[in-house]
Amino acid sequence: MRLHTGEGVWHELDVEWRYRPDDPYAVRLDFGPATTGWLLSRETLAAGLRRPAGDGDVHVEPAEDGSVLVALIGRTGAALLAAPAAALERFLAETEGLVPQGREPSWIDWEEGVRVLLSA
Repeated sequence: MRLHTGEGVWHELDVEWRYRPDDPYAVRLDFGPATTGWLLSRETLAAGLRRPAGDGDVHVEPAEDGSVLVALIGRTGAALLAAPAAALERFLAETEGLVPQGREPSWIDWEEGVRVLLSA
């Protein structure tokens, strides 16, 4: 990915994209060796390939240069990232191979979730 740092300046950024079938709605972006990461909606990323998508602190939209822009807004600031649309499409296709869209509820361990809530 690339990070926009202002005035048309972009810097390459090492970002690891992660998807786990036991958390089927989420995609995690990990930034560098620190444990800094963001959870994004798989559905929002997919929608952002075609049109502006997202609410709150995550916005995704296609760019004219064949990339996808991802805006992340936090308490201490905001970041604008760009990823090649083709790479994002391939990543999402791989997640689809693991958990097809619409089948996410069958991958969630509901009993474990209730147990955790009741033990809190």
